[in-house]
Amino acid sequence: MKKFNQILPILLFTAFQIHAQSIYAPVSSRVIGMGDASVTLDGYWASFQNTAGITTTESLEVGATYENRFGMPGMDFMAAGVTGKLPFGYAALNVFRFGDDIYNEHKISFGYATAIGIIKLGGRANYLQYQVQDFGSKGTYSIDFGGIATITPQLIVGAQALNISQSSLLTGEDRRVPTLLKLGVSYRPRDYFMLNAEIEKDIVKPSMLKLGAEYRFLNKFYLRTGVNSGSFQSFYGLGFSYLSLQWDYALSNHAEMGFSHSLSMHYKLRRK
Repeated sequence: MKKFNQILPILLFTAFQIHAQSIYAPVSSRVIGMGDASVTLDGYWASFQNTAGITTTESLEVGATYENRFGMPGMDFMAAGVTGKLPFGYAALNVFRFGDDIYNEHKISFGYATAIGIIKLGGRANYLQYQVQDFGSKGTYSIDFGGIATITPQLIVGAQALNISQSSLLTGEDRRVPTLLKLGVSYRPRDYFMLNAEIEKDIVKPSMLKLGAEYRFLNKFYLRTGVNSGSFQSFYGLGFSYLSLQWDYALSNHAEMGFSHSLSMHYKLRRK
C-alpha cells in the first residue's frame, strides 16, 4: 500500500486529461439534478455554467456547493461565488476546487454578461491550477463564451464554447485543458415546468446527449431529473426556496461506480 501511495501521484499526473475534465464538472445541485442539461439556464448558478444566464440577476447573490463522487475520498468538488448587477451589465466571481492533498485542481473565474434584445451574451476568464503531491503545481488560463436566445417564452436556445483559447497545461506537450462545445434547447410550456435537451462535444471525444427536467410546485418546492447518454448515469434532485434563500440536493447514480451526493445553498441579498 505504501508503494502504491508513492506512485499514485505519477499515475494522476500521467492521466491529466482525464482529471482535467473535472474543471468543467457541473456545479450546483440544481444543475446536477437535471443531468447537467444547463446551457439554457439562467439565474445565479449560470455563473458556473453558461455565464450569459446571469443577466436575470436582480441583486447581489451568493452561493456555495459541495459534491462527493461515489463516496470516495479525494473525489470532492467545492465551489462558491458572488454574482451581481452592474450599471453596465452583470458580473460574477467564482472559485472552484476538486481533489485532496494528493491531487487537486483549482479554478478562479471572472465572468461578465449583457443582454441585447432577445439575446444574452456572456464570457468568462479562468485561471486554472493543477497540483500533484511531490511534483508541484502548474497553472494556465482559459476563456469561455456563451449565448442564450429567447425565441418565444416557451422556447429557449443556448450555446457555449469552453476553453476557446485552446489552453494547455504544459508548453509543447499534449496536456490540453478540455475544449467543450455545447448546444441546447429548453421547452417551457408553463412557468413551473421545463424540459431541456443538450448536446455536448469534447473535441477529442464522442458527443454526449443530456436530458433534464425541472418541476416547481407550491411555488417553493422543486423536483428534478436527468440522464446522460455517454456516462450511464441517472440524476435526481430536490429543491426548496423561502424568501431569499434556496437549498438544493442532488443524487446521481453511475451504473458501475455507484452514488454521488451534492448539496447547494444560494442566497439573494435584498436591496434596501
